[in-house]
Amino acid sequence: MIALFANRWLIALPPIWLLGAGALLALAGILLVWSVLALVRPRAAAEARLSLNDGFAGPLAWLLLGLAAIAVAFTPLVPLGQIGRSLMRLAAADDFDRIVTVAPQATLQEISLDLRPQEIESLELKSDAPLSVRTQQPIEGFALVKVPDVDLAANSPWTWNRTAGDTNPFLGQRAKLEATNASDKPVQLRVRGRLVPEFPQAGILPWTTITLLAVAALYAVFRLVPRRIAAIAATTTKEAIGQPVFAVALIVGTVLLLAFIVIPYNTFGEDVKMLKDSGLTLIKVLALLVVIWTASVAVADEIEGRTALTVLSKPLTRPQFILGKFAGLVLVALLVFLILGSVLMATTSLKVVYDAREGAKIDPIWRDCADEMITVVPGLVLSLLETILLAAISLAVSTRLGMVPNLIICFTIYALGHLVPLIVQSSVGKFAIVRFVGQLFATILPVLEHFTIEAAVVGGVPVPWSYLAWAALYAGLYSAVALLVALVLFQNRDLA
Repeated sequence: MIALFANRWLIALPPIWLLGAGALLALAGILLVWSVLALVRPRAAAEARLSLNDGFAGPLAWLLLGLAAIAVAFTPLVPLGQIGRSLMRLAAADDFDRIVTVAPQATLQEISLDLRPQEIESLELKSDAPLSVRTQQPIEGFALVKVPDVDLAANSPWTWNRTAGDTNPFLGQRAKLEATNASDKPVQLRVRGRLVPEFPQAGILPWTTITLLAVAALYAVFRLVPRRIAAIAATTTKEAIGQPVFAVALIVGTVLLLAFIVIPYNTFGEDVKMLKDSGLTLIKVLALLVVIWTASVAVADEIEGRTALTVLSKPLTRPQFILGKFAGLVLVALLVFLILGSVLMATTSLKVVYDAREGAKIDPIWRDCADEMITVVPGLVLSLLETILLAAISLAVSTRLGMVPNLIICFTIYALGHLVPLIVQSSVGKFAIVRFVGQLFATILPVLEHFTIEAAVVGGVPVPWSYLAWAALYAGLYSAVALLVALVLFQNRDLA
């Protein structure tokens, strides 16, 4: 049964393996740093080990272990040779330049380039005298295939570029030329070009490693610098994970994302796009539910139960209390997106194979699955930014209201925030009061459409890094304003 499963879904496994291998390397890097720290500063290493119980580091460690276990299990089923060559090409020099001498009166002199045709992006041939060069050798069994020759004039280059859509001038696994020199003098042939990875999708591995190591490093710095704020954040995160809604959100999200693989969307071959769209929306809604619930429990319930008064009786200011709660909400949202985002990326890869088989299409190759999986990442980043923005709003509401009003207000803002552009557009040319209300909504409410680019994500349109940067800046500025409102509301709140 394992062999049957492997044969059917083998195409979808390499992208998932790359994700798991990146987590494995990140986990190895973290353990290496901890080992060095244990030798140099044992006390700091012991404190780092205790941080596994603070609510964020523990679930993150389990996530890394789970992904690493998947990588180890799938290792015999993935094309390690292809991935290894592509990873080496990502780090190695990408240009080649070679000069060879073609003997006088040579006929089909073989010139081995020791290059893989699949890695050649551009090629230039140039000679100092007329020369005939054959790039494609005849294939045994296909005698009728016409093999084109390149006739070079003196110092007149011949070029080929993959991006222009031209057919690759080489066949097989190794690039080879055959030169014919009709003159009585030797001819210098210069061959140069540019190499690219055969499978650039292998970059998933290093990017996953870098991202996870960056998350771990930033969290370590956060725990060391603002210790009081970090203590409140750790308590909030631990309390959120202990709530049943957190476990229910993860279980429901995982089950639905897996079910999306086999659900027929009846979209005439666009089921993969629908899965990505539905998955991004599902993760965002579940993360918002967990964050709003946590904000109500961590702030509103503590104020009503006078727990906040006990906490603030210690050397802790009210701004530190609010900032710690907000940091805890951000960590909770990050956990949800890391866990369910990993599941969504895996299901996207599997859906490509399932959709091709159900639609009687040509079987895709693993880089097709990886390309679809990569397009999910910008959507996850923007959805996380939107969740963080709404977490700040929920925190401000929680300083005065309980859970039910908080849920109603936040999801109302969520709905209206996505309708702000439509409201403003509809108010153009209307009565003055209608235009005023439209501009008021556009000024007060967050424009959440900035974080909704599912059309680009599901369509495979690249999302520029600059757009993500501007969206992060907008989310940061609006969150800062919401936190200022939360501080004002909480500063005058009677906790007794």
